[in-house]
Amino acid sequence: MVKTICAWCGKEIVTYPCKIKPRNFCSRECLATFSRKDKNPDGYMKLKDYTNISAHMTALNHELNPGRMNFSTRAKLSQIHKNSGEGKTYPKSFGVHAHRTVAERMLNRKLKPGEVVHHIDGNKRNNNPNGI
Repeated sequence: MVKTICAWCGKEIVTYPCKIKPRNFCSRECLATFSRKDKNPDGYMKLKDYTNISAHMTALNHELNPGRMNFSTRAKLSQIHKNSGEGKTYPKSFGVHAHRTVAERMLNRKLKPGEVVHHIDGNKRNNNPNGI
């Protein structure tokens, strides 16, 4: 047993040595308080590295559900969502705005980030490259 200090209240405690846990707490209440964002905003952000968590979750989903979002599933979902809604946004094809895909085909290259594509006739539903 070793003497250490509670990471939240500072009380001296006696516990078993552990190299895995960087912090020790005298009670579950101190642990719970330390882990709350409203009580410990600075310490809360240090508990877990939230950078790039979206990419991690996507990779984990592909690993655990390899057949879930394959091409045929995405095409089926795309068909279900087509022409639904109020028509206030640009239509998408596999998560990319259709007018951007048309522009990329016309230019024979990928669009650069920040490049803007305008509709010739001003109709955001008309993706005809000639604007007719």
